[in-house]
Formats: sequence, structure tokens, C-alpha cells
Amino acid sequence: MLRSVRALARLTGTRAATLAVITACTVAGLSLVAAGTAGASSAKVPRCEKVTVKGKRWGVYVGKGKVGCATAGSVLKGVLAGKGTYVNNGFSVNSYIRYNGWVCPYDQMGIVTCEFATKPVAHAGRQIFGLSCATGVGEPACPARGEP
Repeated sequence: MLRSVRALARLTGTRAATLAVITACTVAGLSLVAAGTAGASSAKVPRCEKVTVKGKRWGVYVGKGKVGCATAGSVLKGVLAGKGTYVNNGFSVNSYIRYNGWVCPYDQMGIVTCEFATKPVAHAGRQIFGLSCATGVGEPACPARGEP
């Protein structure tokens, strides 16, 4: 381990840069583990509508709480269209978009999640999410039931 840290220090030039790379990799790894664990325990929910933003179709789902389909669709359309305020907390994994009282981490490879809060929280009372729909031949269609 120490040998690989020294090699990384030679590549990055400083110990601070090495520590930043190690921290980023650790945070990314923990995020993947947490996402895998959270996905395993959640149930699939029905799609309430589809929206199209910048030529790309998205399925809209209400994950938790009392949220109307029109509200969920409107929030996801706004976020995907680039509206809202981007909050940069150093790394993209810690950054998010604030839009009309909703907090949405940046698009995560075809999945957009939003929660009604002033900042990201572990257990939001209201949560919505969008799943990217197929745009090409052979890709899976937008599922009628989905999970974040």
C-alpha cells in the first residue's frame, strides 16, 4: 500500500494531490456500495408519465411521499433542461442542483433522483426520480415500473 501511495505521489506531484485522489476514490467507492445497498431494499414503483427534454425521453416515477405526477414531471423537466441553481461542493459526487424546493444530484448515467429538501438528506419524505428511455434500436424501453 505504501509503495502504491508513493508511486501515486510521483505521478500527481504533491502529497496533497495524492490525498485528494485517494479521498475521491474512497468516496466514490462508498457511494457505489451505498447505492447498491439502497437499490436492493427499495421496491419498484409505477411510472406516472414520460417527459421529453432536449430530444431525450425520460420516465417519471414517484419514489416516496405524496407528489403528483404533474409536479414530478415539471421538476424533472426543469432540472434536465438546465434550470435551477448548481451547488458545487468540490467533487461532483457532493454537488447537486436546487430547483423549486427540490434537491437533485447531477444526472447519474441515465438516472436522476430528486428529494424535497433544502439540502441532500439521508431519508427525505418526498422523492421522485427519472429513468432514461431507449433512444436506439436494441436498448431497453422505458420501464412501466422502476426503482432509483
